[in-house]
Amino acid sequence: MTGAFTLLGLPADADERAVKRAYARLLKTTRPDEDPAGFQRLHEAYQEALALLTGQLLDATAADTRFVPAPLHAPAPDASSPASPIGHADILPPQPVAPPIDETALREEVIVHAEGDLPSAFRHYLERHPALYDLEVKQRVGQAIFEGIAYEEVQVRPGPLAVLADFFGFTPPDWVERRQQVLQAVSTEDTDAFDEDRPLTIRQLKRTFGWPLALVLACVPGFAFRAARLSRRLTADYGDDVPGLDGRQQAFFERIADPFYAGPWRWATVLLTAAFATLAIAGLCAVSALAPERLQRMTGLTFAAAAGMLCIWHAMRALWALRERPATLHSPWIALMPAWLAVAGLVVAWWLPQLPALAFALVLPAALLHFRQFFDALRFAIGTSWLARAWPTPDLPSPWLLALAGAAIGMTLCDWAYAKRHRISIAAAAGNRWTTVASFTIFVGLGIAGLAIRYG
Repeated sequence: MTGAFTLLGLPADADERAVKRAYARLLKTTRPDEDPAGFQRLHEAYQEALALLTGQLLDATAADTRFVPAPLHAPAPDASSPASPIGHADILPPQPVAPPIDETALREEVIVHAEGDLPSAFRHYLERHPALYDLEVKQRVGQAIFEGIAYEEVQVRPGPLAVLADFFGFTPPDWVERRQQVLQAVSTEDTDAFDEDRPLTIRQLKRTFGWPLALVLACVPGFAFRAARLSRRLTADYGDDVPGLDGRQQAFFERIADPFYAGPWRWATVLLTAAFATLAIAGLCAVSALAPERLQRMTGLTFAAAAGMLCIWHAMRALWALRERPATLHSPWIALMPAWLAVAGLVVAWWLPQLPALAFALVLPAALLHFRQFFDALRFAIGTSWLARAWPTPDLPSPWLLALAGAAIGMTLCDWAYAKRHRISIAAAAGNRWTTVASFTIFVGLGIAGLAIRYG
């Protein structure tokens, strides 16, 4: 008699409420997909315990009603009377009363099956469950299940979720399905549906933040942008802080991916990336047995070049982000920033010829901004270089610098004119016909002007 109570971890004198609580608690650890036999034993013990408690209640009720004295002056029963066809059997035996349904335990049981069963087996389980034959119980339990899925981070796969919606007659809103998709992606580390096919990204977002590993991964090309993009997608679809993701990891990679961030973590990634590149070059130089002084010079140049190129890259990203803002149409200082940088580079090259690196540092971000419209920029650059080579003045800056500056100035001015005419942002004006025609005109016109100057 006490075997069912022992399996539930209860004393023999436990009441019905304690039995239901113990069953709901053990359902969370005894799952049908992991231990089917254990789950079956638990369910049988739960039913047996309820039956034993119900039998004890019925026995007590029968004992109370077994010896009910007849009223003192009651007339003797007439066996022939139609109202008393059985004679002295006025006191009927108590009818068995079905135990009340614990809807909380039923909800937990249904959720356990939804998390572990295949959709077909789950549908069979719901259709055969006797407690769900009662329409009112079915409606209340279904409402509680969908509230748990929507607000209590209950994870249900899309297949069982569709079975639940069909069986209980609920149509879950789109945001519930999106939240379930996010929770499933985080738990399984499968984020293909969110345009990220590398498990390392979601694993890093789930890991407790530690700045050494996060800083090293931020130096991997493109990792910070992928992590920030995945974090934004998951948060937007879930509608809140995503359970399972580390908030500090998300904030760190969001900051690194921000093109306008210029804080200490930005400089740390630049210096660490340049250090990695320097170590790689130093290793190659050591293998080739270079002289110590040449090795020292090579490593120094490598570090400076890597750090400088990274700074130029981040400056170019900031400029491109500025161009994507609609406000750039009404702010010539921001819209024409590449042209101003190119002009500044030319001024530096003209007045400080001993510092060519500074002039290139100003011109390169402006020129590289147009790498997506490569051929248009190339035509501007070649036209400018033709004119520079044909010009008789020997004190002109480097033709390469003039070509890069010409590409930046020409592309920026043409894009800005087109954007202003059509009232769109400069980023939206990329690749327009105006700029393409202007680039061909510059390409041919400056080429002819260069030939005329040289041979005129």
